Amino acid sequence: MRVHEFAKLEDVSSKEVLEVLRKEGFEVKSHMSVLPDDVITFLEKKFSKKASTQEANPKKKEVNTAPQKKQKEQKDIQLPAQEPPQMTPQTQTAQPKKEIISSDQPLLVEPMPLGDFAHKAGVPVSNVIVTLLKEGKARAKNQLLTQEDVLTLCRAYEIEHKEASAGQKKSVLGGAIKLSQENSKKRPPVVVVMGHVDHGKTTLLDFIRKARVASREKGGITQHIGAYSVPTSHGDLVFLDTPGHEAFSKIRKRGASVADIAVLMIAADDGIMPQTLESIKAIKALDIPVVVAINKIDRVDEQRIEVVKRQLTQHDMLPEEWGGQVMCVPLSAKEGKGVDHLLEMLVLQADMMELKASSTAAAQGYVLESKQLKGRGSVATVLCQQGRLKVGDYFQAGKVVGRVTSLTDSFGTSLKKVGPSVPVLVTGFAEMPSVGALFDVISSETYKKRRSELARVSPKMAARLAATDDLQKFNVILKADTHSSLEAILDAFKKFSKKEVKEIVVMRAGVSGVTESDVLLAESTGATIIGFNVKAEQNAISLARKAEVKIHLFDIIYKLLEEFEKLAVREKEVKMVLKKTGQATVLKVFNIKKLGVIAGCIVNDGTFSAKGIVAAIRDKKEVARGKIKSLQRDKKTVKEVHTGFECGFI
Repeated sequence: MRVHEFAKLEDVSSKEVLEVLRKEGFEVKSHMSVLPDDVITFLEKKFSKKASTQEANPKKKEVNTAPQKKQKEQKDIQLPAQEPPQMTPQTQTAQPKKEIISSDQPLLVEPMPLGDFAHKAGVPVSNVIVTLLKEGKARAKNQLLTQEDVLTLCRAYEIEHKEASAGQKKSVLGGAIKLSQENSKKRPPVVVVMGHVDHGKTTLLDFIRKARVASREKGGITQHIGAYSVPTSHGDLVFLDTPGHEAFSKIRKRGASVADIAVLMIAADDGIMPQTLESIKAIKALDIPVVVAINKIDRVDEQRIEVVKRQLTQHDMLPEEWGGQVMCVPLSAKEGKGVDHLLEMLVLQADMMELKASSTAAAQGYVLESKQLKGRGSVATVLCQQGRLKVGDYFQAGKVVGRVTSLTDSFGTSLKKVGPSVPVLVTGFAEMPSVGALFDVISSETYKKRRSELARVSPKMAARLAATDDLQKFNVILKADTHSSLEAILDAFKKFSKKEVKEIVVMRAGVSGVTESDVLLAESTGATIIGFNVKAEQNAISLARKAEVKIHLFDIIYKLLEEFEKLAVREKEVKMVLKKTGQATVLKVFNIKKLGVIAGCIVNDGTFSAKGIVAAIRDKKEVARGKIKSLQRDKKTVKEVHTGFECGFI
């Protein structure tokens, strides 16, 4: 059994079990480490007070036989011909013990022969081959392992390997936070919920916080980061909900970059989908622990759960019950089944990570979201990684400075101060901050200096205006409710520019409603106005009608992109081609009052059409051109006249 399973049976904490093992000289990495039979016996003696009550429990006998069952299954595995298996009793006994490995120096993750890895890790070659076979990789003793193979083996055998420096918080955001150890205290873990669209991410959070978030989302999908501080029976957790639509890939990465633990939501009836793969890549790149939540089990039978686990193994995510390190929790977010077990696993994982943050250092964090609110001006959702943020603090967020005038938590409660890992809505920004900007509390002197520096810098014009008669360009004015939504739509527009013939030119992009200024700019540049989750001012609507400017408003991302694609196709350049259909000789010209000039002709070649355009040629030069208004033959109005016939036309 694993450390956390033993701890649960003995009604003690995993941390306490780990401390006992390490004190006795066992090199055990985490609560996920597998305990051999002799180590379990040793621990039972240590916790002898509770051992007597556990002996009466039949579950203990089942757990104790699990390692033997696992060994029996390994005998049936066929190994490659290059290295015949040597599954002696001694080898079988030694294998589980390799789950607890002592190493003086971290193993460098780099390509190496399989035999070399086995020697460095102190693991029998046959065991290494078996482990790789479980991952679907057939390797021989002298075959070169890739860097990915070595990393997989290090994780499987819990070997300490060379990792990134722990002195910094890794992030794809603007800069990194240097974590201070001064007066550090335990902090709540930040959990990001990731996965494909409509796989139940928001429904899970909805059940946890009982706030009916999903019912308020337009179209049933989350379209920006939601940050929620949630007290649970297992401990406090901070959840980040991220959008699942493909247009929001940057937002998903941003959410994962500030998180400590990831929950990967996979719908049992769908399995792994495109945005699931993208989420897996983001989680691996940031190297954060992951718990897989297999959702919608109320819709499927148990076989579908096994199918999802097999899909996970194809992406180097081996489930815990199959000998890996990835915890899989089947649940129904709609009904709440299995959610309590998921929360327990998250708190357990956080306890093992021993997350701490300084409460006295200057507050530092990241801007998760920014927008305009009526009566409040520019506001932003901020998540501090360390320090204590309070009303009255001066701060800098990227190129924007300000002073905190109010703090509001995810439940709408006004706060005077807030500690690390608690998302809050901050007001007091001088202007709209960039999403992902590093948020720092600064002194009043630094604030005044920085504000004066920004005041001296004159704002430059954004992009130069494109010519209105350029048919190869499609001019757009984009207005959205938040910066992250704006960013996602602009990224989607770039993809359209690659696919469509015309170049998409964004004349203006901002976070606010559609104003008269936008309409005037659209009129002068021939641009189309597109709004996402915003409204148009009444004056702007009236002006747009007079100026014949098109305003398209949307509240669902995929509908906006679908309509935009139609607009781009519709606005393609129309080419006019003139083709000669006939030729005639003018016999006589009649100038009749109230009618005008009538040309009497004989058609020499082709046909003359009543809807045609005629050009008069004299001495091989065009002297006049016009459109036929009326065509007659034998005093009768006709549609066309053929070769050899006389006619007259105006």
